[in-house]
This record gives sequence, C-alpha cells and structure tokens, in this order.
Amino acid sequence: MSQVIRIKVKPRSRRPEVIVEGKQLVVHVKSPPEKGRANREMLKLLADFFAIPHAEIEIKSGAQAHFKWLLIPDTIDVNRFLGGIHE
Repeated sequence: MSQVIRIKVKPRSRRPEVIVEGKQLVVHVKSPPEKGRANREMLKLLADFFAIPHAEIEIKSGAQAHFKWLLIPDTIDVNRFLGGIHE
C-alpha cells in the first residue's frame, strides 16, 4: 500500500536539501528541470530523507510541475518526518 504526499520542487538551487517551509515539504535540487534530471535528483534526496530506496517513491502527478503528488510506502510515518504536517 502507498500514501500520497504533496511536495514542491525548486530546481537550480544552490544546495540540494529537503526542508519544511510553513506547511509544505520543499525539495531544493541543483539540477535544471530538463529531461527529468530535477525529478531524478528529487527522488534520490527524498529517498535519503525517508531512508528508503528511491524505487519506492513514485510521482503520481506533476512530473513537469513544481508541485508534485508522490506515492510513498504507507510504512513511513510522514508526521514524524514533517513535524505533524501531512495533507
């Protein structure tokens, strides 16, 4: 089973990182949004953030947008990572 989370991706950032801004999980990637490079980097960063293989994260919608809906394993306690933020 999977759960759905909403994230925002900021391509061409100075430093790759995963942060919480307000009530939004934001993934800063160095890669440009070309040929899926930013999405691949985003998946790797989130996999490290959640400590799971990147193959377990899937883009449900928004592959070419800054805001994305992702499928992640329901075994992950999203609230623990996001300080109670989960839509």
